[in-house]
Amino acid sequence: MKYLVVDDEPIARRRIQRLLGEFEILECVGEAPDGQQAVELVESLKPELVFLDISMPGMDGIELGKYLRENNANLKLVYVTAYPEHALKAYQIFASGYLVKPVDRSQISELLNHLFPDSLAKLQYQVGHDIRWVNVPDILIAQTDDRYTHIYFEGGDALIDMPLKKLLSDYPHHFVQVHRNTIVKKASIVKLESCEGGHRVVLNGLAEPVQVSRRAYASLKTVF
Repeated sequence: MKYLVVDDEPIARRRIQRLLGEFEILECVGEAPDGQQAVELVESLKPELVFLDISMPGMDGIELGKYLRENNANLKLVYVTAYPEHALKAYQIFASGYLVKPVDRSQISELLNHLFPDSLAKLQYQVGHDIRWVNVPDILIAQTDDRYTHIYFEGGDALIDMPLKKLLSDYPHHFVQVHRNTIVKKASIVKLESCEGGHRVVLNGLAEPVQVSRRAYASLKTVF
C-alpha cells in the first residue's frame, strides 16, 4: 500500500515514516515539505494514502486536502497534527483519518484496521506439529477441492480448514472470485487475457496465469 508523507518539518517526516515502517503492508514512495511538491508527487507516484500536516507554509494542509480530494476521489487522506481542534476542518473535506502528535504505533494500528479491515488479518495453518500464520494480504490465490482450501503466497503454500466462500466473504476487499473454485488477490491482478478455450488472469507474483470462468470474466472485464 503506497503512501506519501507531507510535512514541512524533516524530523516530523522521519518520525512518522519510522512508525509506518513497522507495518509491512505500507510502502513509502515519497515525502514532500510543502503542498506544491505534494501535488506533483501525488500525480507522478500515485499513492493510495497521504499523511499530511495541517500547519505548513504556503498551501496549508486543509487547502492541499481540498485540492487532492477534488482531483483524486479515491485517495485516502490522513491528517497528522499537534492541534486536535483542527479535526473538524479535516473531516469537512472527508479526511479518512486524523492522528494527533505525538503519534504512536497503537494509533496507526487502529487507523489501519479502520481504513483497511483486511490489512492486518492473519490466517492460521499447520506444518507437521507447528502452527504458523500467514498475512491475508500476502495470499495471492486460494483454491478449493470442496473439503480444504489451498492457499498460495509468496514463499510457500498451505492447506487451511476454511471454506472458500467464507474466505471471500470475510475479506471482500482483498479477494475476487475468478472461478467456481478459485479466488485471487485483487491488487495483484496485472491483466485479463484471452487463451484457447476461454480467458485467464495474470497475477503479479504468480508464475502461471489462472483460468477465469465466463461468468467471472463478464464482471472482471468491467473493472480491470
